[in-house]
Amino acid sequence: MKLFIIILMIYLLFFITPVILYLKLKDKVNSIEFLKLNNSIKEGIFISILFVIALIIKRIIFGGGHINLNIGILWVSGSLVGIFEEIPFRGFVFQKLLNHMNFILANLVTTVLFVSIHIPIWILSDVNIVSSIKSVFIVSLILGYLFHEYKSLWVPIICHSVFNICIWIGLT
Repeated sequence: MKLFIIILMIYLLFFITPVILYLKLKDKVNSIEFLKLNNSIKEGIFISILFVIALIIKRIIFGGGHINLNIGILWVSGSLVGIFEEIPFRGFVFQKLLNHMNFILANLVTTVLFVSIHIPIWILSDVNIVSSIKSVFIVSLILGYLFHEYKSLWVPIICHSVFNICIWIGLT
């Protein structure tokens, strides 16, 4: 629990606060509007439901390991991670890059940055880094596409959170 609070504070201090301050003080824009947090969440919920259904069907057809719904604080973490990672990356960096480059390049640069911030955690967690890089790279590209397509940051936020929870409970 203590580690969770520390990580939460780091995200707020180093990712969310600078974005909000930059948008308010430098760009002088409404951060909710710029980040596209004032748009509908329905599409994010719908896409996430489709994703979970696809994972369940895959599991029925191909089998899989044990699903563990007893993941404790990870339920909260999984719900918050989409917000804490999507605001700075898709909401801010990706949109700023779109002012200077095309969608594909902006999405690729954002994805490389997004994957990069996960590497220290993977090293400390003793996970398969190459496999993690591949999967997060693909997911990040998809989240960038969904944000660009639906013009709502809620879509990648919800999808990102649901994806992480599915990994943690063993549904993927």
